[in-house]
Amino acid sequence: MRNVLEALYNGDIRPDLRDYEQSAALDQLEKLKARNLDELMGILGDAEREVFGKYCDAQEEIEEITQYDTYAYALKFGILLMAEVFMTGSDVTGEECIRLY
Repeated sequence: MRNVLEALYNGDIRPDLRDYEQSAALDQLEKLKARNLDELMGILGDAEREVFGKYCDAQEEIEEITQYDTYAYALKFGILLMAEVFMTGSDVTGEECIRLY
């Protein structure tokens, strides 16, 4: 097996394509979203639909950028946590954190 960094680089690991387990709450929200979109499209004219489509495209791009930023931040933060554990040579028990408070 190759190392994790190589697999991530080669696209074998894709955190952006995670599957989420279906839940009643997620199902309900997806149905609500679809129902509201259908209702909105029914009352919009052709010009308004075009503007709304452009709005949705821009929103999708914003979400892609913010998701990447969140992923990069979390990855760097996790690396910093690991580095601190290795540099201090302490066990990860949580006792160190409790003593700080």
